[in-house]
Amino acid sequence: MAYDGNLPPPTFDLDTYASNYEGALLPHRLSHIATYCPSLTRHALTLAIAAASRGKDVQLYVRLHNTAERLGLADLSIPDMDWTARQEEANRRELARLEGELRGYKNNMIRESIRMGQDDLAAHQLNTGGPLPDPSDPQTLQAAGYNAAYQAYSKMRDYCTTPTHVASMTLRLVYTCLLQAISSQQTGFSPTMNYNQAMSNAHRIKSVGVKEEEMARLLPIMNAALGIAHMGLANYSDAAGYFLTTHHSYATLGDVHSTNFPRLVATGNDIAIYGGLCALATMDREHLLNNVLGGSFRPFLELEPHMRKAISLYTTAKYEACLTTLRHYYADWRCDVFLGPHVDRLLANIREKSIVAYFSSFSQVSLASLASTFPPAVPAAQVPQAMEAEALRMIETGSLHARLDVVNGLLIAPQREARGATHGDAKLAAEEVERTLLLRLHRVNVVMAGLEVPKGRWGVGAVQGFA
Repeated sequence: MAYDGNLPPPTFDLDTYASNYEGALLPHRLSHIATYCPSLTRHALTLAIAAASRGKDVQLYVRLHNTAERLGLADLSIPDMDWTARQEEANRRELARLEGELRGYKNNMIRESIRMGQDDLAAHQLNTGGPLPDPSDPQTLQAAGYNAAYQAYSKMRDYCTTPTHVASMTLRLVYTCLLQAISSQQTGFSPTMNYNQAMSNAHRIKSVGVKEEEMARLLPIMNAALGIAHMGLANYSDAAGYFLTTHHSYATLGDVHSTNFPRLVATGNDIAIYGGLCALATMDREHLLNNVLGGSFRPFLELEPHMRKAISLYTTAKYEACLTTLRHYYADWRCDVFLGPHVDRLLANIREKSIVAYFSSFSQVSLASLASTFPPAVPAAQVPQAMEAEALRMIETGSLHARLDVVNGLLIAPQREARGATHGDAKLAAEEVERTLLLRLHRVNVVMAGLEVPKGRWGVGAVQGFA
């Protein structure tokens, strides 16, 4: 199912949805919903502007009003210029104060004070959206926007005196990278570099050297961040691996080093959806049963029963019901700022996997039957042509091993030569018998020579052969 610009209303209540998040990402999430879901455009932008006006980011506030103008909401397109002027002046004064304090700390050479001053300055840059770039000087792009916050947090490293300080700094860097990625995505730039930076910083969490109980709280955040970054880079298999290893305590972590990651970035429900879809798109039935439905990820799926239901339907070969369940929640997932750009590709992968698994049980299937089980998202008159084109594409890419009989409208599985297969199986069995006999003969020779073979020195097959 592809996004056609006319997204239906999602199943969630927007006010309840917005109450699950806080921080700088909330207006970005609401702006994404306003852009892609026409039925919620006004409500989402109203909430986004209200959230931005409670903060200090004037650039984001103005950009939201510009979005309202672009979407044809004239009453929301005019920003409060008095508020912007007051907030810009307050931001300038606060920035001058923080920079002055930091200079004083550096003159006094007090490492802890410098670290805290640098942290306050970075937090200010993050909350205010950073300085505007100078169009005449391309070099200012590197220190504009959220890049300023990232650089300020990075400078804390020289003044961190304990592993906890390093962990706190690294966690802030991960959050800033993800915020940069979404900001880049919404302003038309590639978020690839930001996701790579998020991955690099998240990997460093493992080696900061904090105590075991503190690491137990950091690891779920690290895995969730790595999963989001890999998903942002379209590495869905790697993303599924990290989401599935995220401990279920993530959903109730709360503040870790003054950073509430589930509320700032992705809730436990989000992890359930991200992990479930990535796993369903990349893992086979056995892995889904053992690692998703029956593994440590199960508590996350309890938060989103429809995702658990979809995976269960797939594992029981009820592919049509599985895809119908997924399509029902398509609008919800298209409205997610992290998942939205990838949901079409993920659902296409799941559909392709379902067709391959369905066809594996038959020697031949009619395209009409295939279309009734997996109806393409096209008008009824175009269904036969669309199904034929889809089957041909899957055959050409190698994902479906079959022949297409266009005249009779059949998809035919390649025939295996029974005689050759029987001979091959007989040859393998003979080789295994010969190998076993040679091992037993070798054991007899060892015993007759008065030697003793220590246990565990031979391979598994050799030990079996010696028995």
